[in-house]
Formats: sequence, C-alpha cells, structure tokens
Amino acid sequence: MIFILDILLIINVYIAYKYFKSIVSPPFLLGCGMLLASLMATSYYEEWIMNEMCLRSVGLIGGGCCFFTISCILFSKIFKIYKLSHPAVFNHKFNTKRIRLFYIFSILIGLLGILLKLYYMKSQFGSLGLSELIVARRMDQWNGENNLKIPSIVRQMGSYTSVISFLSTWLYSIIIISKDKYLKKIKWLIILHLCITFFDGMLSGSKAPLLELIVIFGVMYFYNYYAKIGKYYINKKMFIRFAIIMILLAVSFRGLSLLIGRNVDERTNIDLLAEYCGAQIKNFDIYIQENPQKVKTRVWGENTFFNFYSELYPEKFEKEPDTFQFINNHSLGNVYTLFKPYHQDFGNLGVFTISFFIAFVSMFFYAKSTYSLKNPAKINAYLIIYSTMAMSIFMGFFSSRFTESICRPGWFRTVIYILILVWIVNHFLIKYTHKRWE
Repeated sequence: MIFILDILLIINVYIAYKYFKSIVSPPFLLGCGMLLASLMATSYYEEWIMNEMCLRSVGLIGGGCCFFTISCILFSKIFKIYKLSHPAVFNHKFNTKRIRLFYIFSILIGLLGILLKLYYMKSQFGSLGLSELIVARRMDQWNGENNLKIPSIVRQMGSYTSVISFLSTWLYSIIIISKDKYLKKIKWLIILHLCITFFDGMLSGSKAPLLELIVIFGVMYFYNYYAKIGKYYINKKMFIRFAIIMILLAVSFRGLSLLIGRNVDERTNIDLLAEYCGAQIKNFDIYIQENPQKVKTRVWGENTFFNFYSELYPEKFEKEPDTFQFINNHSLGNVYTLFKPYHQDFGNLGVFTISFFIAFVSMFFYAKSTYSLKNPAKINAYLIIYSTMAMSIFMGFFSSRFTESICRPGWFRTVIYILILVWIVNHFLIKYTHKRWE
C-alpha cells in the first residue's frame, strides 16, 4: 500500500507543479513535504513493517493531498494569480543610514532579550551548560510544571526580534538577487540579526525556528527570482543549488539536534531524519487502524482548533502529548501528520473538508502575494503573511501546524505586527524611484 501512496503523491506533485509552475505554491509545498515523508517511510519498509499499511490510510493521506491540490486549482480561478510576462521593474532607493540605525537598535534588543532569557533560565534551573538549560526548559514545558517564569517584557523582545526577521529575510533575498550595492553595506547587520533570531528561537529547544527562517527566506527568494527572470521557471543551475542546500541541511540534522540538547548518542543522522520526516506516515496508519471512526470531543473541532480554544480558555484546555510509537526498537515519535486531528474531530469527511478550508485560506494569501512581483523591492504585507504560512503548509507531513498556528487569536496579533512593520518600512526606510533590475 505504501507504494500506491508514493505513486499518488508523485502524480499530485506533478499536477501541482504543472499547473502552478511555482515551487512555493500551496499545493506544491504540501504535496512535496508529504511525498518526502512517504518516500522516507518506504525506505524503512521492513524496519517499520510498512507492508501492514491499510487502504484507508492511503486513501486519507493520498486523497487528502490530491483534494487539496484540486481545491487550490479551483480557488486559483477565483483569486486571480499575477501572471508574469516580463522582468519586473525594480523601483527602490533604500535609506541605508536609517536601515543601519534600525538594525543596530533591533540587534541590541535581540541580544538583550537573549541575555535576559538565559538569566531567568539559570536562576530557575541552575548553572547548567547551554544544551542542558534548553533541555531543562523544554522538559519544564512538557511536564506541564511551567516553573520558568519569564517576564512579559522579555517575551515581547523575542516577539519583536521574530517580526523584524521578516524584514531581514526579505532584504537579504533582495541583496542576493539584485546585487544591490547600497544594501551590501549593511549585509552583515542583516545576517547578524538573522543569527540572533535563530539563537533566540533555539532557546525553546525546537528546530522549528531555523526551519521557519529557511522556509520564509526560500519563499521570498523565489518570489524575487521569478520577478527577475519574468516567469515562473527554475533552470537546472538553480535546481542544483537548491538540491545542494537541502542535502547540506539533511546532513547537519544530527548536529542541530545535539545543539538543542537532544539525546542522539545511539542514533544515526538518517534515523533522526526518518523520525522527523517519514515516521508520521506510519504513526497515522497505526492511529487509523486503531481508531477507524472519529472520537468523542468536549467541543466542536477540539483537536483541529485546539490552540484557538486554549488561548481563549487556558485553564480548561491543556494539551496532552500524543502517544509515542515504537516498532522493532525504532522510535517513531508522537506526531501523526496534519490529518489526524481532522479525522479525530470530523471523521473521514473531515480530512477533506478541512483540507478545502486550508486551500481557501492559503490560496487567498498566495494569490494576493503574487502581486508583489510587480515591484519586488516594495515590501508587501501579503507576501510576508504567506511566507509565514508556507512553513505550516510544507510541514503538513509532520502535524497540523496550519490550524495550530493560523486558526487562533494570537495569529491576528502577528498580522497586526506585520502591517505595522510594512508601514514603518514604506514610510521611513525605503524611497521608491523608477529603475529596472540591473
């Protein structure tokens, strides 16, 4: 059955790319992530006993992804995507003096936030090493004890750093694509801020901050690349570069796990990759075979929209970790793809109805963001919002990050921050002129 799933997902990715011609479109991102996970699960055919995979699991995973692609094609007719026909006009004049001062201030805020977080972590957990502190903080959260109390002002410093990182990824992508000689003067300030953003996120004990930075940068980079060449197309040279970067990230996966304090002494890099991208397919199959029908919940859509309820009623909704799965001494982790909560709440039909909803939201912002290609040097709020969504869409093979991160009150606060950032940039940091790509 796993081979049938592989074929379905290959066809799905082919259709998504053939229709949208963009590797950052929602159906390609979801389909590509799920295909990678399925192929990884196939490579562990004997170790994970993949021959026992049931037809229902194949239908829900493969069918859900294909239905998402079909829904995106439908919505592309409603939300018009900008059609590229010629290289974009690059209208800009960056005020490098103001940008330099802005980044010096932002870097200081980021460093101060990191130092204060480390101070409070050491005060709570003792004088441990960096990796041990990260593990202690993560265990404190997982155990539900939450003994670490970080003041709101310090957390806001981290939020500020994250929001400014959207500007950093956008500016850095322009530096690479346009080779702007004025922006190159402040390139290292931008890189330093991105490093601070990564380190600040790393203190949470998760790989997500680095992966999110990479995905956001990737989306913005390819938008600028498409704008520069005047069409949705990737040549062989660009494809090879992209493949090399992905391989380097995969090779460094174990080192990143060590950096954030994970115990990987007896595990190879490929085993860690398989657990992070692949085991979810097997986990979902185990879940489906044990729970063929939807489960009873306290409120409508409790699992799908858990973060929505937990932010409104934090005392009533505390998330319990999913069951860790093991097969033949292989750890499969405790995540089950994006489709598990949809099935828990709404049954088989829920996999398709929620996929339809996600396609609607993601295609709205994707279509709006493509109009930034008219003038890629003008910062666009829709582009930033969609780039933050892209990570959640791509990571659909892992969990339901989309409904977890987008469908909650806190997401609207992030959108407001983005709108404020765009207003500041457009009014104080960039002056628009008429000039083509050089």
